[in-house]
Amino acid sequence: MDPVESAKASMGGIERIVSALPGIQGYREKEMRRDADRQVRNQFVHELEDRRTRIARLEVGLLGAGGLLWMDDIEQLVGRTQMLMDRVRTAPSGYAGFFDLQRVKEPELDKLAEFDKALFESLPKLDEAIAALEKAAPANEGIQQAVGAVADLLAQLNDTFGHRMEAIRNA
Repeated sequence: MDPVESAKASMGGIERIVSALPGIQGYREKEMRRDADRQVRNQFVHELEDRRTRIARLEVGLLGAGGLLWMDDIEQLVGRTQMLMDRVRTAPSGYAGFFDLQRVKEPELDKLAEFDKALFESLPKLDEAIAALEKAAPANEGIQQAVGAVADLLAQLNDTFGHRMEAIRNA
């Protein structure tokens, strides 16, 4: 179910009555859309945290397999994942104050939520690349290609997220 629709469905009786008042209804729906956007991004950050942890664990495995040469590369992957997590976590949720010149309307907020949800589609590819790196690390073979694949996917995710505001401007 759509997060906005589930928020509407969970409203109590008094909240529904107040939300139906003229001037309040649109405001309340915008807030629900912003909350949904924030929830989607928080879930994405949680998913990225799991991947960051997997990559960080590889450092220990590589040290045990004599892969000291790859420590900087793995640390860069951890840093890139953390940077993406921070960007997603701190991204604006489409807020526009009462006196702002550029208003963010409901369709644009919906587009923003769709854009953020689309980021989840890239996670299986990232999982495959991390799995290949996890496989290459103990064998100390193919590490350079595996690190490069993870780095490329993180760069693509970062670039895609960088186009987030363009997605709502073009809505």
